[in-house]
Amino acid sequence: MTRTGFTEGQRQKLLELGTDASEMERLFEDASERDEAFKTASKKMSRKNRESLEDFMNRRRKPLVRELEERIRGALISRGFSEVVTPILIGGKEIEKMGISRGDHLWRQIVWVGEDQCLRPMLAPNLYVIMEKLSAIGKPVRIFEVGQCFRRDTRGQLHLEEFTMMNMVELAPPDDPKGRLLDYIETVMKAAGLEYVIEPESSEVYGETCDVRVKGVEVASAAIGPKQMDCNWGISDVWLGVGFGLERLAMFAGGHNSVARVARSLFYLDGSKLNVK
Repeated sequence: MTRTGFTEGQRQKLLELGTDASEMERLFEDASERDEAFKTASKKMSRKNRESLEDFMNRRRKPLVRELEERIRGALISRGFSEVVTPILIGGKEIEKMGISRGDHLWRQIVWVGEDQCLRPMLAPNLYVIMEKLSAIGKPVRIFEVGQCFRRDTRGQLHLEEFTMMNMVELAPPDDPKGRLLDYIETVMKAAGLEYVIEPESSEVYGETCDVRVKGVEVASAAIGPKQMDCNWGISDVWLGVGFGLERLAMFAGGHNSVARVARSLFYLDGSKLNVK
């Protein structure tokens, strides 16, 4: 006898409520048993969401993604990094200087707001500018930024069209760039309270890189320069840098099944679905 699972509509509802993947994969003898199980599971998760929202308003009062941001910010400042704040709008020439051309996949994801202006898809172009200017004052230069980035058509359990990056970079490190990079990654991941592994990877922008992964999912990408594009920004020194996706860190730190639950949203608040009854 063929057993049946939850319908696509039921699975979507359970996913939105934060149901564990194992629960959504259950099989049933017939549709009646399945629908009763769905009713029970959705009622349970709705109650859990409501209790979590009550706890947020009465006790936590701050989204986890913000808490992580503050912890990471403090950890980096204690390591000698200075925080910078740069514009969200950047020019198309800055994108091209990153080695991204009009035929590239990333170019098609850019959100254009004018003939030659876009919402930044990454923090790196502005950090290159700041890094080069500060290098005239003295080296090494250690800076970081936490800010919003935007890319089209990247929605899903692990992707957002609007997301928060934390990029840190050290220009002209005094010694052992790789060792220092690994040390800085440990600083951030310790502040986030997450176990991780580092694996080699390749990037369409930076070439050879390494990924920081939690449970097999990339939460950060790191690289050591110089890279070919550096001459476009007046950079010739060795540098090391890493960019973290804060929503992905918060997703794992909060034990959620989707990055959308911890993103900027009118449907979720700090991991909980808002329209619960």
